[in-house]
Amino acid sequence: MVVEEMNILTTVFLKFDNHKIYYPNSVLSTKPIHNYYRSPEMGDAIDFCIHISTPVEKIALMKERIMRYVGIIIFFS
Repeated sequence: MVVEEMNILTTVFLKFDNHKIYYPNSVLSTKPIHNYYRSPEMGDAIDFCIHISTPVEKIALMKERIMRYVGIIIFFS
């Protein structure tokens, strides 16, 4: 089986015959799960605009708050 979709309450598995199986995450959390193939590292990005007249100090404060929120030490600019 392959994980096709992960949701808040359920995980959807795709069997090799293309049948989908829905498991509650509450059940999966009590079962041993073996991951035979690791996915590559993944990331996500959010683009947003900052007005050109925004003061540098305000941008630095926003950058600091974002880094604190996501818990990342390195910030790619």
